[in-house]
Amino acid sequence: MNNKLLGLAISVMSTPSLAAIDLSDNFSISGFGSTSWAKSDNATPLMVNRNINDENCYDCDTTFGVQLDYYREAFKASVQVVKRPQDHWSEPQLEWAYLGYSIGDFEVRGGRLRLPVFLASEYYYVGHAYTTARPPGEVYNSILGVTAFNGASVTWNFDISDEMQLALTPFVGFKDTNEVDLNSVTTLKFETKNMWGANAQLIGENYRLNFAYLDSNFDQTVTLMGTEFPTAPDQNIKLYSLGGEYDFGDLKLTAEGQKNDLAMAWYGMAAYRMSAFTPYAVYGQEFDEDNDKTGASTTLGLRYDVRYNVSVNAEWQKFNAYNNASGAFVSNPGVNTDANLYTVMVNFVF
Repeated sequence: MNNKLLGLAISVMSTPSLAAIDLSDNFSISGFGSTSWAKSDNATPLMVNRNINDENCYDCDTTFGVQLDYYREAFKASVQVVKRPQDHWSEPQLEWAYLGYSIGDFEVRGGRLRLPVFLASEYYYVGHAYTTARPPGEVYNSILGVTAFNGASVTWNFDISDEMQLALTPFVGFKDTNEVDLNSVTTLKFETKNMWGANAQLIGENYRLNFAYLDSNFDQTVTLMGTEFPTAPDQNIKLYSLGGEYDFGDLKLTAEGQKNDLAMAWYGMAAYRMSAFTPYAVYGQEFDEDNDKTGASTTLGLRYDVRYNVSVNAEWQKFNAYNNASGAFVSNPGVNTDANLYTVMVNFVF
């Protein structure tokens, strides 16, 4: 059942996310990577964990990952290590490492798992699986780049009909620590005490709908210019997300939104595939807890599939911040509240 679910999920993506190399009948290795040239016309850096400013940057998006998978009948073990855009090459992160077992329509996983909250969560960091150069920041930066958790999940794959499948995944997380360099002087440390949530996906031959709920309890510590301030204990966040993508032949429409205790955001995207070329347009908005608009972005881009496992994106994005908020900037931009971002991205999988 799970293989069928994966096949249907991949069928609504622009390209396969990974092209695994079989080392034996039960063992495979795969990998992925992205690198880019990016430049903004605003000195205030854009995008948490990427920090793109008005200087030429050749490593703001650099990503490289390796994944090992072992299968034997109903048993599965998987490990994925990723050098994320915010990591040094000497300090890659363990994105997931879990054991799984399938029993009929159910699959149980335990270990370090991908946080299943958004449409692209399962293949996050695999740039070749996106249509755009990066997943839209309005939604995907809403939890500051936290993409994994320590815990367990159970997925129930249910065939509603021959052409429609429902996958329900409740999950629970335990103690974990994540650090985010918000900007050049501010670091946030989140110590998760416990979390739980659920994901539901409805998958058909040419569409996919995703809904998720997350409830997390954590302690937060702020370090400002090297000075650590007292920990803010017993924080809580509740997040809801809803997204969908639909293929009308060569036209693909995608929309996704999230709401949590502090903010709300959404984006919509249209992409049209013409042989190896895919032009696309994206618009997104961010709002604060009072529903005041804090940011917006417009994206126009062109993706070119060089080979089945190599793609190039050329992209222009316009960002605006509103109501004295930072929007997509990593800190308040002051009087210069807009920016044009130019990107040429190369992605590959193996």
